[in-house]
Amino acid sequence: MKIGFDVAQTCSERAGCAWYADSLVRELVVRAPGHQFFLYHQFGDWINSATEQGTHISAPNVTSTFTDITPQEAARIWRSPAELVIKTGAPDIVHANSFRAPRVPGARTVFTVYDVSFWAVPHFATEQNRLACQGGLLQALGTADGFIFISENAHTEFERILPGWIEENNRLWQVTPLAARPSFALPPAPVASGTPPYWLAVGSLEPRKNYLALLDALEIYWPLSASPQPLWLAGGDGWNSADVRERITVLSGRGMVRRLGYVPDAKLSELYSSATALIFPSWYEGFGLPVLEAMALGCPILCSDRSSLPEVGGDAVLYIDPARPGTIADAMLRLEKDPALRANCVAANRARAEKFSWQHTADATLEFYDRVLRRPT
Repeated sequence: MKIGFDVAQTCSERAGCAWYADSLVRELVVRAPGHQFFLYHQFGDWINSATEQGTHISAPNVTSTFTDITPQEAARIWRSPAELVIKTGAPDIVHANSFRAPRVPGARTVFTVYDVSFWAVPHFATEQNRLACQGGLLQALGTADGFIFISENAHTEFERILPGWIEENNRLWQVTPLAARPSFALPPAPVASGTPPYWLAVGSLEPRKNYLALLDALEIYWPLSASPQPLWLAGGDGWNSADVRERITVLSGRGMVRRLGYVPDAKLSELYSSATALIFPSWYEGFGLPVLEAMALGCPILCSDRSSLPEVGGDAVLYIDPARPGTIADAMLRLEKDPALRANCVAANRARAEKFSWQHTADATLEFYDRVLRRPT
């Protein structure tokens, strides 16, 4: 099988979609050495100014086909069907991962649906992001032969918004959940000795992550704790976050918050492994990769009970209501006061994380490719 694989999103600062593409294709290459893989660092109208930071794999069955030309030339080729077939390696199947679904002549297309938040909760996205993701999915409705959903919730939401569309249009689909990135399966180095205990929040500063409720909870918790611990925030600026940044500045001045900004993987794994708990009060997630990666490192988790997060957390996490900051504060106090509860959470998290693996996801994805290729046109 000749597999074209979209890694366009991996060429810049990575979010969950890019890590999905990176982790999945690395495992696919290992699990299927008899297949040929063509990596597309430029994909449809997702044209990167540079590709050096993207996913690059040195293996006999892997070719990167768009890294030897200029972005302008790549954009032109994606508009030229005849040239596109040659440049893409004439694949049997193309896996689209960047909310783009260009058709490569002669190839079947598989499209990953991370979520439909741009329709389900449009107020949690920027207009630019909302239009790009919506446009990509609408394009996929016309070009994709199969759809991979990263969670049951993502599929349920798709069906709620487009009821019966997949069945009526004779498209294949399946759910293949993510796993923790390989770097989070390794024992991390501990944070510096003498570091005081802290709560951890991970994610960019944007409305969907619900930081205002978390900061409200922190202010409830602080005077009630016998030995209050600060909240460390790991994540980039995001958007529409001026009010959050202002609150962070005020609480930082009181010793209650420490903002770390964007944190590389090695540092993030250290933070997970040493935190009192990860607090993740998000309103909406397609999957919830930070929850799973914290689990893999044995970090206790206080987690929202919304969208896909209960699928990831199972019975291993302590759930909170993201609309009620008091429930977050109560969970913080409960975990802080009960060492046995924390120890149980650590053990349960590690056991839960073992249910997710890139090996399983890669095998299921390869089987899906085969199903799509065997389906009569």
